[in-house]
Amino acid sequence: MNAMDPLQALSQREQELLTTLEATGGGRWTWDLRNHQLSFHGDFYRPYGLLELPERQRTAYWRSLQHPDDMAVTAAQLRPVLSGKTKNYEVEFRVRNTVGSWRWVRVRGCTTAQEHRGRALRIVGIITDVTEQRATEEALRASEAKYNTIYQALPDPAGMARVADGCFVEVNPAFCTLMGLPRESIVGHTSAALKIWATPHERSRLMQLYQRHGKVDKLPMVAQRPDGTKVHGLMSAYPVPTADEECFVFVFHDITREQRIYEELQASNSLLQQAGRLARLGVWEDLPGRGPVYWSDVCYEIHGLPPGSPLPRDYVQRHVAPTWHDTFRNALRQCIRQRVEWNLEIEIVRADGRLVWMRALGEPVVEEGRVVRIRGVMQDIDASKRAEAQVREREALLSLTMAAASLGRWDWDMQTGLIQGDVRWRAMRGLHPNEEGASEPVPWQQCTVAEDVPKIARELDRHTRHSVTHFDATWRVPQHSGGMRWIRNLGKSVAHDVSGHPVRMLGVSMDVTPQHEHEQQLHRLAHHDALTGLPNRVLLARCLTQAMEQARTLGTLLGVAYLDLDGFKPVNDQHGHEAGDHLLVVAANRLTHALRATDCVARLGGDEFIILLPGLHSSIDCEQTLHHVMEGLAAPYSLGHESVTVTASIGYTLYPQDDADADTLLRHADQAMYHAKQAGRNRFFQFDAASERAAQQVLAHTARLHTALTQHQFVLYLQPKVDMRQGTVIGAEALVRWNHPEKGLLAPGSFLPQMQGTALETIFGAWVVDTALDMAVTLHNHGLLLPVSINIAAPHLQQADFADWLAQRMACYPQLPKGSLRIEITETAALYNLEPVAQTLLQLREMGVCTALDDFGTGYSSLTYLRRLPLETIKIDQSFVRGMADDAGDLAIVQGVIGLARSFDYRVIAEGVETVAQGSMLLQMGCNLAQGYCIAQAMPIEEFIEWVGRWQAPLPWQQP
Repeated sequence: MNAMDPLQALSQREQELLTTLEATGGGRWTWDLRNHQLSFHGDFYRPYGLLELPERQRTAYWRSLQHPDDMAVTAAQLRPVLSGKTKNYEVEFRVRNTVGSWRWVRVRGCTTAQEHRGRALRIVGIITDVTEQRATEEALRASEAKYNTIYQALPDPAGMARVADGCFVEVNPAFCTLMGLPRESIVGHTSAALKIWATPHERSRLMQLYQRHGKVDKLPMVAQRPDGTKVHGLMSAYPVPTADEECFVFVFHDITREQRIYEELQASNSLLQQAGRLARLGVWEDLPGRGPVYWSDVCYEIHGLPPGSPLPRDYVQRHVAPTWHDTFRNALRQCIRQRVEWNLEIEIVRADGRLVWMRALGEPVVEEGRVVRIRGVMQDIDASKRAEAQVREREALLSLTMAAASLGRWDWDMQTGLIQGDVRWRAMRGLHPNEEGASEPVPWQQCTVAEDVPKIARELDRHTRHSVTHFDATWRVPQHSGGMRWIRNLGKSVAHDVSGHPVRMLGVSMDVTPQHEHEQQLHRLAHHDALTGLPNRVLLARCLTQAMEQARTLGTLLGVAYLDLDGFKPVNDQHGHEAGDHLLVVAANRLTHALRATDCVARLGGDEFIILLPGLHSSIDCEQTLHHVMEGLAAPYSLGHESVTVTASIGYTLYPQDDADADTLLRHADQAMYHAKQAGRNRFFQFDAASERAAQQVLAHTARLHTALTQHQFVLYLQPKVDMRQGTVIGAEALVRWNHPEKGLLAPGSFLPQMQGTALETIFGAWVVDTALDMAVTLHNHGLLLPVSINIAAPHLQQADFADWLAQRMACYPQLPKGSLRIEITETAALYNLEPVAQTLLQLREMGVCTALDDFGTGYSSLTYLRRLPLETIKIDQSFVRGMADDAGDLAIVQGVIGLARSFDYRVIAEGVETVAQGSMLLQMGCNLAQGYCIAQAMPIEEFIEWVGRWQAPLPWQQP
């Protein structure tokens, strides 16, 4: 019996090894070389159709499945084993399965029997599928090749350096080119030794910023080449993990060219500003020996040429009047040789052959000691030149007009109704003056628009009745060339009939168009939104009052809609206020085009708009229009190189069905919009009394929650976290309960959702932090050095000073060791702008506060959070743990999360472990940490302390 014990142990050990092999998905094989027969064992061979064949056919069939390209390698690896030179055999080759797919397999074998000359007689071994491993290795090699290609081809100097002394570990070819040194002369040397920076302070500034922020982004620095040439650039540096020492990778972007372009743009801008101070200036540019290379549109107009037509290479010969050829050429030569500006008034020949006067100004553009181009401006001064001549010729005749300072004179025959005026009066009407300088008499009604005739008649009647006062009326004068001008007319009766009625009036006119336009602009600014041009609150109030009166008079309905853009704030935060303003302008235009001419849309501020829809007959009319509005707003918006989409939530009410005043109508529409937001956004909602009551209930519930917080009705319970394998308690999660004075103990699901998005959410989070720290002190005083985990809401965590605030709270508990407090972030939380969040979590880690990602797999940014946030622990959501025994999908998710945790070197905790069997499955998959009702429910701290002292892991969990 004793002699059989070793054999039984050996048999048992063999059986365990075979079971392990089966569990890994591998198979076994035996090759008897004496009869040239292969034997196959295990389910591994089933996908290849091998086990369905008789044993005598399996050897040939297996060889037929091997890829032809791999047979030579397989044979080469097998020869030394067959000849007895080695006993071990290992090779990888491809095999085709029954569905036609090629799978990579790894075959390992060992000789177990040899003849007297050493040749192998029997070989046994195992086979495993390595297709996924090969694919991973290929992807890794491709990634490394891509990285090396990008690094070597990067046009900016880049490399890696040690933080301690600035010694270069690696540099790319662009860096070597910048320094004019080979790579071997740079790697292994410090920046100070190579004198890379223009001053010793450059690296000091770099390292100070790096130590302070953990990175450097686009820091202006000045490098220098070995010949002393200064190179201005932007330096970026980021930490990179290495095995032995702290290093950072850097990129130095040369901005020398950008600076030169910036200086040129400044010079061009200065020239444009100079041109803007003059009337009708054209900009031009000329290359020495080549002629004009650029004309603005005004230059073409001055020369009578169509904009964009070919520039004249022989400009002087074609367009400069012959008497001015030498003067113009001398100015150009002096500009090039002496590098001086010039200013000429010359006559030019237009394309239609007319001679006109032009003022031209030019200046040289000098680069590297020579004039590379001449640029300047030209101005049409022909009218002023000819006007000067006319003024001199008719100085006596026009002395009164000149004294009147741009006033036009007119003479009105009150009996015939005919009026005539001088040259300036005709010019105000947009007419060309005749030779006599006076106009033919015309009916006075032709000098204005029909709408202003009643106003003029009333002023004329007033002046007739009170002739001692001046006639004073301002009216619009249509221009023959199009447009309209505002003219103020002042007159005095100079003749009367026998009855005392005026028969003739003399007066003057002045153009007040600029003043009137200024008044209109002020009126627009007072009544319209400065950004979108839509009516503002002031004009909206007037329009709403008029629309309500119209609805009462005509017996129609007035739709009052309150519109708020969904998702505008994230766009504004991520892309900047300028992009947000652009989006609002586009949205305003879309709103205007989606509405009828009789409708009105106004902007209240931010991303909120009011729409007035008069003349409706039912709510269906209103909703059809609002649906059209939402379709227009939902189209993508282009912001630079990116495209974003925002939708709209709209609440509306119908007047006089909703018989309220104007302010209440707006408030009701606002309340309905809030319900549209709550219902999922991108929809409209009609106001009703039930909706208002529900909103009031929400406010009342929030008030009750605030009262409960101030009256200390909330308590924290502790749910243990354990190591199932070790049978130890590793911490506890603090879960809130409401000790309601009437309803008893309430779970968080009955009240926490009402806090979300309110100011109470952050106040409640502060209470949780303080209470959890108090509990950690109590545990510490009882000898339990267990960390307490708390849940932090996304808005609270995303506050800019959250880490500093938490540090101040923890400083009030100096007796607590590091690691006593941990935070958990719900994976479904909407964390916008992850960079500040990641920085906050890094600060917390330095304070000893680690972070766990709760409910993993239930949100929409799982991998983004894993990749960009400095986490310590992943918590598998209880819904997957609960279903993993019966649902293959849930099981795959649990296995995948455990694998992800290993890949990112995170701890993993399973939530919601309700049975011993679930815990055993998790242990088999490599997850040792858990919490759930199988272990213990959440309990008051006094019960928790007692429970820790007596808890033991179930026996199935204790088995190795």
